[in-house]
Amino acid sequence: MMLDKFLIAQFMLIAFFSSLSAQDEPVSIHQQQWQEHRHIAKAPSLFDASGADIRPLSLSKTQTLTRTVFGYLPDWEYYDARSTLKYDLLSHIAAFDFNVSASGSIGNPSYWPWTDVINAAHDKGVRVIMTAVNFDKDEIHTILTDTTVKNAFFRNVKSKIANFKLDGVNIDFEGLYTADRGSLLNDFMSELTDYVHTNLPGAEVSFAGPAVNWGGWDLAGLAASCDYIFIMGYAFAGSWNSQTGANAPLTGGSYNISNTVNVQYAPVTKNHPEKLILGVPYYGNRWKTQTGSAYSTIIEYINHPRFSSAMSEALNYGLRWDAKSQTPWYAYSKSGAWYQVWFDTDSSLGLKYDLAESKNYRGVGMWALGYDGARQELWDELRRRYVLDIIADGYSADLPPENFILFQNYPNPFNPATAIRYQLSVAGNVELAVYNLLGQKLTTLVNEGQTAGTYHVLFDGKGLAGGVYLYKLKVNRQVQSRKMILMR
Repeated sequence: MMLDKFLIAQFMLIAFFSSLSAQDEPVSIHQQQWQEHRHIAKAPSLFDASGADIRPLSLSKTQTLTRTVFGYLPDWEYYDARSTLKYDLLSHIAAFDFNVSASGSIGNPSYWPWTDVINAAHDKGVRVIMTAVNFDKDEIHTILTDTTVKNAFFRNVKSKIANFKLDGVNIDFEGLYTADRGSLLNDFMSELTDYVHTNLPGAEVSFAGPAVNWGGWDLAGLAASCDYIFIMGYAFAGSWNSQTGANAPLTGGSYNISNTVNVQYAPVTKNHPEKLILGVPYYGNRWKTQTGSAYSTIIEYINHPRFSSAMSEALNYGLRWDAKSQTPWYAYSKSGAWYQVWFDTDSSLGLKYDLAESKNYRGVGMWALGYDGARQELWDELRRRYVLDIIADGYSADLPPENFILFQNYPNPFNPATAIRYQLSVAGNVELAVYNLLGQKLTTLVNEGQTAGTYHVLFDGKGLAGGVYLYKLKVNRQVQSRKMILMR
């Protein structure tokens, strides 16, 4: 009976997505939260409004990141996020939002200019990008087709970048007419890219792309028309759902992140992975539900909890793992009613990062900076993966991927056994060992010389308590490590 209910729930979810037309597809979290804040009066700048105090990007600062890490920073997060941003773990900060009108004029975010954030970022070699936003299909059509409006928009982009010493523009146009999503949009983006590159050498042009092609998109053409696409890899679930489920499922169902990477963006993933950034969510969904079981019928949609609050609640109510979607969730009862929250943690985000790395994507990114508050888990995951560093025993960490790659164990979480895979492009002395979080070595799985190739090693966690462990691969005098979760 439970299996029958599960299959029915999945069928209804698939049927829902299949029935969506290009014009009534789910509204992105960018648009939803922009609409929630659009009527709030713009706050004045804390600094010189002309931007005269802004310092340019430091070209002498060497970034230690091995991949692009591109974070959207909404203006409603700017004030508080200033104290929590870790510039050494970011390559790009996309200031959201510069609202674009049907005349081609461009407004500023609240508190603009963000002189303190821009200067701190630039001093660390972090690029600051303006996010040009419009979610009205008629206005977007005018911007794309009216030559006068388009040229005004181009000039205004140039002016904003030049005046505030910014490093590029990200176009976040959503809800376009189906007919506008193909060659019309791609030609527009190609013209904009040529214009920006010609007038502002070194500046970047990117586009916020959908996770699913609901109709009309030529994603390969879009990738060719600009420097790169930020894939909005979230909002697979929301207020429209009839059953609970993952906001950014890695697997399961007809549509998920794996499908986005391998099917929706297949030509780009195969031929130009350097053109793609996989975006992940720092937020989730909260519903009032019929039961406390996964994929329960939804009674009422409540809100989008941010990672900071969701993680705190999960530690109180008990974090669960959904093997189907490879994401966490939790449930709780309050005043006789059930509630569920599905969101992403460093563990589930790590699996998505693995996918992006395995496809050699340009990098990863998030919506949105500030949503983790003062919590450190998500920063720690980025640091562990993408920062070149020197560790205490004299070995250099995070060897560039052209020499060797340590993949995430699979399955993860696991009980009791899991496979660890790594790939060597050079021969060397190889040591693979497992550690606890105190840094104590628990077991050595490999300790020998190996030639170039791909290797699989089985780790059995029998006898160990459930929790987080590290596995570390040393090749010659360099090392990489990853986390894995033993579930009991």
